[in-house]
Amino acid sequence: MIAALLLGVLVLVAPAKAPVPVRELPPEVVLLRYAAALAELSAPKAVSFDYTLEQTGRRARVETHRIFRSGLDERDEILSSEGRPLTAPIIRIFRGRRDRYTVAALAPRLEQYDFTYAGPHRDGHHIDYVFRLDAKKPGPFTLTEVVIDGLKFLPHTVRFTTSANGGSGSVSFDGFERWWVATAARARAKVEGGISTEHLTFHAYRFPTSLPPSTFAVPRPLPTLKPSAF
Repeated sequence: MIAALLLGVLVLVAPAKAPVPVRELPPEVVLLRYAAALAELSAPKAVSFDYTLEQTGRRARVETHRIFRSGLDERDEILSSEGRPLTAPIIRIFRGRRDRYTVAALAPRLEQYDFTYAGPHRDGHHIDYVFRLDAKKPGPFTLTEVVIDGLKFLPHTVRFTTSANGGSGSVSFDGFERWWVATAARARAKVEGGISTEHLTFHAYRFPTSLPPSTFAVPRPLPTLKPSAF
């Protein structure tokens, strides 16, 4: 009986096992897995999400939008402006509009960039891999760095520069359900009279199986009613 009690005490006071450290992979292995993950990448047939826009500089504004997308069709509802909810959302319909903030649109490809390993980035027991990028054919929009997620081997963050207005910025991604989507975007550029900045925060992702065609119908203006005769 006493031996059993002592054994129980020893079990209680025994130090917890230290977590097994995540093993850092060689850069060439990371890039192989990165290329494979991009090759298997797919996009949802339909998506809805909210985003908040904060802009400073020559034109300062704060807005909240709700987006519905299916293929190249987009419905953009402005829900609030300058922190105030709108009585009725401002609705805009776009056809043939490419989503600029997808992994497919922004992920650097091995055939387009030279990747130079800059080292790991550790966050607790998670490890990401940082690569500097050198474009083989520089253009007006050039990626300069990619942080590759150490679990999914997809871009966690990409950084970029633009030849116009000395622009620079970044876009970050993360997983929602089975999809890898944008979570934030930042940009900074020189404008007349100073610097303009823009910060987008994406949230409230929803992935319906489809969206009805009416989602992308141009909203009709309300009819003008004649005053009642007395």
